[in-house]
Amino acid sequence: MCSASALGVVWLLGGRLTALADTPAVTDAGAPKTIPQDSIFSSVKQSLNQDIEHDVVRGHFELGDPPNVRRYYCLISTKTGRREPNGVLGDLDKRSDGMFGVKGSSVSMYSCTKAELAGLLVTTGYTFNGAPVAAPVAASVPTAPAAAASAAAASAVALSPTQVDIAGIRLGMSPDEVRAVLKSKKLLDYNESAETLSYLDSAKGAMQPITSGRFVNVIAAWTPAPSSTPGDNYQVDGEAFEVMFTPVPGKERVMGIVHSMGYSPANAVREVALENGLVKKYGGFGGNDLPQSPTWRIQSSGYLQIGDPCNRRGTLGGIGALNGASMARENLALKRSADDLKSVIDRCGVAILTEDHFTANRGALREDRLVTRFTMTAYSPEIALEGAKAATQLIQAVSGAVKKPDGSRPKDSPAPSL
Repeated sequence: MCSASALGVVWLLGGRLTALADTPAVTDAGAPKTIPQDSIFSSVKQSLNQDIEHDVVRGHFELGDPPNVRRYYCLISTKTGRREPNGVLGDLDKRSDGMFGVKGSSVSMYSCTKAELAGLLVTTGYTFNGAPVAAPVAASVPTAPAAAASAAAASAVALSPTQVDIAGIRLGMSPDEVRAVLKSKKLLDYNESAETLSYLDSAKGAMQPITSGRFVNVIAAWTPAPSSTPGDNYQVDGEAFEVMFTPVPGKERVMGIVHSMGYSPANAVREVALENGLVKKYGGFGGNDLPQSPTWRIQSSGYLQIGDPCNRRGTLGGIGALNGASMARENLALKRSADDLKSVIDRCGVAILTEDHFTANRGALREDRLVTRFTMTAYSPEIALEGAKAATQLIQAVSGAVKKPDGSRPKDSPAPSL
């Protein structure tokens, strides 16, 4: 730990920090090279409470331009799972348990959260075997006008896509499980759409459906509002779900969820209540730090990251409709290539959550702003990839069994007319 006289001060080390051979690579060259500093008091507080024995590295970020690039390490406690707010300077020290500590550390005034929002935080290569990471995901933000002002609370920990919950529907659920949840919502309208796996029959030159290849593609349920057209300015009561499944007949799993809530002005949700509910449920952000369209990304390691540096929230993001009758999406697992899905998993995460909302009186003071429409979405490229692989194997098994036409030519066949 640094001395009291140096608390909160970034030490100017003589040379550039060197990384061990098995530490993560540097951030992308095109990334921002600076972020705003936090108050010195946050640095002092962290220095006083620093636990050298239990704090390990969960990621790093780099600031500055060559040759003056400095690497800052973000720490997490193996004892409590608590993430230290500010990055620290120092030398990596690989522990016997495979995790990394930091020797000779000094706490900076650069926030790990701000670095993560800027897309600078690198977590690849760091392992964590300690207490569960505090990243709650199991409760719900307000889902009915009567509960509009109530902020949701939760304590569950997000370690995998199947623990992501959107108003009672989880990624990885079966169609029957989704039907049961939607039935309990008592929404007025319900619709299921199905598709059939098919393959190209070269003999017939046409697509042929696979026997027993029919699967549930989308289940939608909604309570229609008096008017849910684009011109309604998003100020009507209503609720809608759109749930998308993997294309695996008989073994479909939820890979995407879109949940929209609409409110008339009399039932509108206060923006502060909505944002507080999101922070309490999904974590990651400070009380007043939610950006427009906040995004959460669960990594394969179980870590929760925030922001959308991979620019993938647009897959399902946006303010959704309140009328499910027109919902018809192409299956994501069939639409995306396996390489694309793998790339999203590597660069973004195994699950992506995002929220969008419409504020009717955006010019008002923050505490007076009213939300009349919000949409919460969740998408798992990992589950989509698993579904794509299973569908491909099924298609290949069926199409491979179909006799291919004999394209050989008799030796004594006559020459064509010239």
